[in-house]
Amino acid sequence: MRSTILFILFYFPLIFCYAQKLEMNLNSIHPVIQHDQHGDSIRKYFSHTFYSNHTKFSLQNNLMISAFFSNKLAVNYEHVLEKIPQLKAYSHRKLKAYVRGLDSYAGAFTVPIFDSTGIIVTVNGINAQNANKYQFRVLENNKKVVLPWTTPKLFADAYIMTKIADSTKVDDVTAYLGQFKGDYGKALTFEVRKIDNPDSIAISLSAYWAKWRPRVVGVFTFSQLPEFLSIFKEQWKDPRLNPERVDWSKNTTFLKLKKDFRSNENNLIFYLDDIIKSKNIIEYNLVKGTDSTGWTANDFDFNLVWLKNLSPGKYELLIRYSVQRIHVCKYTFTIHPAWYQTLWAKIGLCVLGLLAIGFIILLRRSGQQAEKLKAQDTLKQVVQTELKSIRSQFNPHFVFNALSSIQGLITKNDSENASRYLIEFSNLMRESLKATNNEFVSISSEVKILENYLNLEKLRFGFNYQIEIGIQIDTNAIEIPSLFLQPLVENAVKHGISSLQEHGMLSVSFDKIDNDMSIQVRDNGQGFDQNNKSGGFGLQLTKERIKLLNQTLNGQHIEFSINRIQNETQVTIYFKNWLI
Repeated sequence: MRSTILFILFYFPLIFCYAQKLEMNLNSIHPVIQHDQHGDSIRKYFSHTFYSNHTKFSLQNNLMISAFFSNKLAVNYEHVLEKIPQLKAYSHRKLKAYVRGLDSYAGAFTVPIFDSTGIIVTVNGINAQNANKYQFRVLENNKKVVLPWTTPKLFADAYIMTKIADSTKVDDVTAYLGQFKGDYGKALTFEVRKIDNPDSIAISLSAYWAKWRPRVVGVFTFSQLPEFLSIFKEQWKDPRLNPERVDWSKNTTFLKLKKDFRSNENNLIFYLDDIIKSKNIIEYNLVKGTDSTGWTANDFDFNLVWLKNLSPGKYELLIRYSVQRIHVCKYTFTIHPAWYQTLWAKIGLCVLGLLAIGFIILLRRSGQQAEKLKAQDTLKQVVQTELKSIRSQFNPHFVFNALSSIQGLITKNDSENASRYLIEFSNLMRESLKATNNEFVSISSEVKILENYLNLEKLRFGFNYQIEIGIQIDTNAIEIPSLFLQPLVENAVKHGISSLQEHGMLSVSFDKIDNDMSIQVRDNGQGFDQNNKSGGFGLQLTKERIKLLNQTLNGQHIEFSINRIQNETQVTIYFKNWLI
């Protein structure tokens, strides 16, 4: 739900800006224009520009066209053609001299529009008595007719006193053509003609809906307030006192785009190249890493953003005008920390503090820790001694069983098999002696010992066996306790399949289950009593060994179980977390 709300809040202004289409209100007069008798409200909400083909506005047949538009945002009136060169394409200037108000644009050129208020157009010299002699139309980009020739029908109080309709008295009303809103990036041209002279345009005026974003022209620190005030005065200086018409935004002496600041330069003024008359026009969002202030209305109704008490770090200042939220200015800068604010200084202080605390704690716990380590070492040595003792018992146990097998073959006068048995037995003893020197051996080594042993016993009893290893088991990389499976296999042969001769079947399988490994030893013998210690000496040693190993293993565990399933004895050893 939260993400949906954020999506709507972020993208709605974008959709709004792109969705603005051509709109014309020709049937009603704007309330401010209609009810303002003295012009106070008009001046509060609108800027005004006008244009006539003649400098004397009292001459008949020389209409004066006027435009009213929002005064909340504007660009430099003197240099607007340089900043928005698209305006030059729709110029209506026919005279060498033209009139421009101090706080507006010249009507002889295209009027830039920045918001959805649009433009209101009136024409002095046309009133209710002579309106049937005039027509007006609207063109888009000087090509497409969006409103054909139409006779003016609405009239409002005249904002500027002229004597055009009747040279003997002041024009008290003016023709109200309508309120117009266009697409961003396009222009509307308003043309007026006399019906008796349809091929000649009496007066015209154009408006261009500019796509506009803020532009940072200078950054000032608190210590640079004198420079800031100097450029501030320069911007708002009466243009009549500046005969050279120099663009203040190109003043390289005071205006500098600095992006790296010291730790004490954490109060910054970002100066913009526009005219702002409402603090709600500017919105900014200060981003530092994953932190963000969110879009906030500006604190000042001038063209500046003042950020105070910034902490060290890398910042991204996003600035936009509320009338065109889709167009965002991005300014990145960095405030470098003081030496004591650097990461290394903080780490050093923390380390010193921790060392002091650690030293105190170490003094108090050193004695207890020494005793604890001594006890753990003693326990570990006891466990390892017991494990070695158990492993040492496997060899005598196995040798006794092997010699018994050889004795059996000699008793049967089977000297050939007895000789082969002795050769295999010697190989097996060599491998088993190597294995007893290590606590853990690879699966491949353990399997080799098993195969040697089973081949020996197969000579005596004639049974069949198979060893299966899953493809996910790396036999050379994975280790298990040495001589771990041999006593289990020996029990399966001695107590299970030895009496079945060639009908005996024994299998050993290795399988991977997630991060665990399972080994199963199965035989089809009649089984044996697990509680009969005299019949399972190797089995008892294995259980004791597992118990001791589980005390030393870290994060791993060995489980052991014996079951009788479908006339088979199944021994399962489960190695938990063995394959991580």
